[in-house]
Parts: sequence; C-alpha cells; structure tokens
Amino acid sequence: METFRNDLRLAVRVLLKNPGFTAIAALTLALGIAVNATMFSLVSGFLLQRPPGRDPQRVVVVSSVNPNQVFHADASPVSAPNFLAWRDANHVFADTAAADDFRTVSLTAQDQPESLRASAVSPNYFSVLGVSPQFGRVFSDGEDQPGRDRVVILTHALWERQFASDPSIIGRTVRLNRENYSVIGVMPANFRLMGPTPQLWIPLALTPADQTAAARKDRSLLLYARLKPGVTLQQARAELTTLAHRAEESFPDTEKGWGASVRIMSDFFIYDFNIRTALVVLMTTVGFVLLIACANVAGLLMARAASRKKELALRIALGAGRLRIVRQLLTEGLLIALLGGGAGLLFSVWGIHFLRASLNFNDAMTAIPISLDWNVALFALGASLLCALLCALAPALNASRTDINTSLKDESRAASSSRSHSRLRTLMVTGEIAFALFLLIGAGLLIRGIFIIEHQNLGFRPDPLLTADVTLDNAHYKDAAQQTLFVQNLLTRLQQIPGAESAAVTSDLPATGPGRIGLQIQGQPDLPADQKLRARHVVVTKDYFQAAGISLLHGRALADTDNSTAPRVVLVNQEFVHRFLHDTEPLGQQIRLEVTGATPDWSEIVGVVANVKAYSEETRDDPEVYESFLQRPMSSFSLMVRASSDPNGLAPALRSAVSQVDSELPVARLMSMPDLIVRQRGGDGVFMRLMGTFASLALILAAVGVYGLVAYSVNQRTHEIGIRMALGAGSPDVLRMILWEGLKMASIGAAIGLVMALPLPKVFNSIFQGLETGEPRLYAIVPLVLLLVAIVATYVPARRATRVDPMTALRQE
Repeated sequence: METFRNDLRLAVRVLLKNPGFTAIAALTLALGIAVNATMFSLVSGFLLQRPPGRDPQRVVVVSSVNPNQVFHADASPVSAPNFLAWRDANHVFADTAAADDFRTVSLTAQDQPESLRASAVSPNYFSVLGVSPQFGRVFSDGEDQPGRDRVVILTHALWERQFASDPSIIGRTVRLNRENYSVIGVMPANFRLMGPTPQLWIPLALTPADQTAAARKDRSLLLYARLKPGVTLQQARAELTTLAHRAEESFPDTEKGWGASVRIMSDFFIYDFNIRTALVVLMTTVGFVLLIACANVAGLLMARAASRKKELALRIALGAGRLRIVRQLLTEGLLIALLGGGAGLLFSVWGIHFLRASLNFNDAMTAIPISLDWNVALFALGASLLCALLCALAPALNASRTDINTSLKDESRAASSSRSHSRLRTLMVTGEIAFALFLLIGAGLLIRGIFIIEHQNLGFRPDPLLTADVTLDNAHYKDAAQQTLFVQNLLTRLQQIPGAESAAVTSDLPATGPGRIGLQIQGQPDLPADQKLRARHVVVTKDYFQAAGISLLHGRALADTDNSTAPRVVLVNQEFVHRFLHDTEPLGQQIRLEVTGATPDWSEIVGVVANVKAYSEETRDDPEVYESFLQRPMSSFSLMVRASSDPNGLAPALRSAVSQVDSELPVARLMSMPDLIVRQRGGDGVFMRLMGTFASLALILAAVGVYGLVAYSVNQRTHEIGIRMALGAGSPDVLRMILWEGLKMASIGAAIGLVMALPLPKVFNSIFQGLETGEPRLYAIVPLVLLLVAIVATYVPARRATRVDPMTALRQE
C-alpha cells in the first residue's frame, strides 16, 4: 500500500507538471465515457430496474401463442375462458390474476370530462404482484361481481394532478363513464410496470357471457401469476403448454394452433417493449467510440513515455525494477482515466437530460426511469478502470523494455522513438480508422433505412388532417342504434365547421395498426383454423376515403344506403385482390368476416381502394377490408377532419362539436395526423440522431489520432527531415513524403474497416425486419470521405515539416 501511495504521489506530480497533456488525455476519455454512460442509462432504465412488489422474480406473465405470423406472436393476450380454466386447473401457481390494460374511461371532475387509460384487473391482481397501496386498500374478493364493481384505485400521478394530493380522497365518489365509483385506494409513486401505463384500476367483472365458447375469440387479458415455492419456470411452462393443448383439443374451432407462453414478468415486458436489439446496437456503437478514444490516449501516453526514455532508463539504472516502471505508468494512466470518468459523468448529466427530453413521444417511454443512478455510476467507474488498462498497459510494457545503454548514450535533446513505439502507434491509429469506417457505414445504412421508411408513400394524405379518439360509455350508448345516432349527429356538426372540407369516423386511423381478422372467400375451400386467411379490418363511414385521401380504384365507395337493413358490403385494397383473389375480378365476390362477438355473415365486395400501410414504419402492404360503420357500429372510434389549412386550428371547434352532442363525453388524443405519425416514429428519429452523433464522434477522434501520430512523427524526425532538405530535397518532396505516409496508414485502416462492414446489411436485415439497408454507394462514399479527412489531418503537420530549417535541425544533435 505504501508503494502504491508513493506511485500515486509521483503520478500526481507528473500530471500536474504537464497540465495540457493531462487535460487533453482526460477530455478524450471523458467524451468516450460520457456517451457510454448516457447510453447505459437506457440499459439501466429498461433492463436493470427491479419491478415493484415482493419477490418480483417469482411473478410470471402468461400469454397466448398466436399460430398466425404476427408481431410477437408469443406475447398475445389470453381469453377470459382460458384465464378461468388455467387458473383453476394449474398446479404450479400460488395465485393467478388477470388484467385488461388497454381500456379507456371517462373521468368527470369539476364538470370537465377527461379520457383516461384504465386497467381492469381481477381482485387478487395487487396481491399477486405483492404491492400495497399508499392510502386505502386494494380490491377485495367479490368486488369483481356486477353491482359490486363500482370501486376504483388511483395512480399516485392522477391523485396528485386531479385531486391535489388530498388524502381524504379515500371513500369519496368520482364519476367514471357517467357512473359513481368509490375511491378505495391510491398506489405509491414507484408502482409502475414497464409497458402498461394506466392512470387508474377498476375491477375486471366477468359475466356468464365471458365464459362461453364464443368468448374464446376475444383475447384481451394478460395473466400475472406467482410461482409456488420450489416450482421452476420450466415446470410452469410445461404445465401451461399442457393446459393450452387441452384447450385446443376441447375447442378446435377457436383454439387450433394456439399455445401458451410463460415468462418472468420483467423479461416479458422487456421482450414486449422490443427494445433489446436497439440497445445492443447503441451500446456496441458507443463501445467502438470508447475504443477509439482509448487508442488516442494510448498513443499520447506512448509518445510521452518515449519523451521520458532517459528518465526511465536512469531510474532502471539506479535500481528500479521494470515491474515498478510498469506500475508507475499504469498509475498515471489510472489517474487520467479516473479524471476522464469523473468528467464523463458530468457530461452524461447533459446527455441523459437530452435522452429524457427526446424519449417523450408516448406515455410508455415517458414512464421509463432514465437517470444517473448507481448502475450508471458503477458502469462509469468500471469503464474508467477498463480505459486505464487499455490506455496505459501497452505504453507501460513498451517503456519498461527500454535499452538502458542506448538511452543513456543518446545525447540528442529530443528523445527519438523506437521502431516498436512507432509500429504500435501506427497500429493503434490504423485500428481507429478501421473502427471509424465500420461505424460510419453501419450508421449510414441504418439512417438510410429509417429515412426511406419516414419518407415512403403511406397510401393516404396525412396533411392537413385533424384526428381525435372518442369512446362511448355503456351507460348511454349500449346498443348499436344509439352508437349510430351519435355518430350521425356528430358528423353533421363536424362537416359544418368552417374550414373543414370533409369529416369521417373510423375504427382505426390510417397507418396506426388496425387489427387482423379471419375470413373466408365464397368458392374457396374452408381452411383449418391455424391456416385461415387473415386481413386488416377497418370500420369506416362513407366519407372516410375522401377525408383520408385514399384513392378509389375500382367499383364504388360506401353510401348512406349501406346501413343495417341493407345487404352487407365491403371494400378491399389492392393487396387483398392480389394475394387472396389472385388478381381476378373482385366486384361481386362474397367474403365472410370472423369478427369477435358477431355472427359471421356474407358480404359483397363493391369496391377496391389503394393500399395503405398498416403502420407508418411498415414497408410491406397487408390485405385490408373496410366495412360500413352503419352496418357494424362500435363504441370506440377515431374522428378525422380534413382541413383547408392548419388542422390544429380546428381543434377547439372539434371539441365543441362533440360537446354539443354530449357534454359529458371527453375527446382523447386530439392532434394532427402528421403529429400522430411523428409520435409513432419518435424512437426512429432519436435512434438516427444518436447513431449519426456517435459515428461523427468516431470520425473526429480518428482524425485527431491521425493528426497526433503524424505530428509526433514529424517532431521525432526533424533531424532526418533537416538532412533530407540539406541534401537537396525541396518542400514539395517533404510534403509528399508525409502525406503519403498518412494516406498509406488511412488506406490500410479503411480497407480493414471496409471488410468488417461487408456483412452489415445481412446482419441488419436479420435483426431489423422490413428495414432496407442495402446501399452499395455507402461502401464507396464513406472510405473516400474518411481518406479525405485523413489527408486534411495529415496536411497540417506535413506543412509544418516543410518549414524545417536544415541548419537548426542539424544543430539539435
């Protein structure tokens, strides 16, 4: 320990004696550590946070496995009959709860209705998770029965915002969906699950209708279960697989091909969030940036060790062992790395603030706790220690092999660098160039792929379109006739808004992911349940296609006569005709849609419209079917108003129109369609900016490395350059010599980086489905740009070499 303290004191004196060198080295590492710590805050927020509740690693999520090719097929919801059957028949869970996390309710407070996200949960939901309320109580047995289910639990955020943190809220009555609910509890502020972001919880009331065979088609529940003591995850998976197979045998019409999946709760939400791949790409990118920074600092330390060659040789001659020299230089590297780590943490405060401000495009992302926590601090410390090893070990070992006799006999005032020093520094800078080119091509491929998605034709005209969501409550709009009357009255008022060109109602806005349903085409063989044809399903009013700007290609649009008393009709898109009808004449053909809760009936195809992307980030086209709202009314839908100018200017008029029809009905997510698409793509923009920033930083660090190496080489070769010029070499000859050496090193690094980057398109295509990452031009443009930057970085010290005075250079010996 005493030896280490001596090494530390000496290292502090040496670094303080050269503040410029110390500052440059520490700042270089600080940049690399800062971007790594900033990105690791995402890893900490998404992957390392402990879920709330008692022993969360014993809580699992049970989901369905969809036999169809859909996104995250093994994270599909479960039907109510399966929940009841699996809850009672399993032998691996101590208790099982269910939650419908995607309900919408209307909260009326101070005569102002507000639409809120709600979660309907079974009474044992909170006990399964092992959480307790901050105030009041949780649901008790029997409060999921109709008539006793008018109780509600608030989130801490809603309690603060809407009820001014009033602790006397317990027992008070609030209006939800025009009905009185008693507030029985308020959950603590730290009770947040990744993914679902409800603002209140109500009991999940299951009726006899929810236990019928028809209810098996309605899959809307996630199951939360606590493993029994001693039961493993593998045993739970085997048990649920058996129960799912039993359901398939008993109800083949609805359960054919369906299975069950069991995951630890934290793993399920990470998987369902689909963030792991992006985090791996980002952390790999910043890892390369840190390696480049370490290579730069290692080069600086190597140059400094070469300038101290006589000092180190003298210490060895006086009895210092080579291990002591290595330890001393490692201690200096450790101090620089710790200084860089401390500065990097300070820089990461700004970086994390930028991340939090950028990741606010939806409630689920806003709920992720991104902060400078202990995980980030420990990561920065670990990165600093790793940097100390990477930066200082090679220079220290190289310096410890100093030839004492040669170094002490060298009478030159400027220490010359050994060939091993020069080779090692050249190798490091060549590696920097290779890594920088690899990152630049990778970032370029991803940015181009995302750019193509963001600028593709979605099949409709988003601007100037105003949108909003409305959910009708069962208290006033229980039957189809009431829902239809509301929509007709509302559309009449919306069409009268000054500046509104057209208005429509739709079950799903364009490019926002409408659901899929099974279907059968008359005249085609009836397929098994797990092989049925499936298409996107949208219910719209007659002016929908005009409001959305979707082209009618063949046949007719919907009309007011397509109502509940008329024969059922549908419109389909081009992809439907191509994939299911094999480009034959579609008009007049009959299809039968399998809509949950409805009796299947034949519908006639009366028109064909252009393809519309199912998601704004989707590149492929899916088959799509459009039904008339008058023939299939629903309680939850979206409004669309096409404006003649700025759509946001019509927002007050839209709210007023809804209020005129029903003053207690709230309007949710009122925004323009372009803003909605921006929010949907919010993560893409952040990802593009981060990748572009990191790749640019890698390029800058590589350029600094090239400049530093060439400048150091010129300084060490001043005597040689003086001799060359004394023997007749001109300034252009010296300039060409230095530029050629820099260009040769950059070319070798670029060639290595180019080979490393060749597999990237295949790698990206395998992990980012639908992303077009093939761009051969990048493999020519990026190396040229990198070589140009290397030439510029080499030119400055090369120009300085041409100004060497031969007489002055020769006198240095």
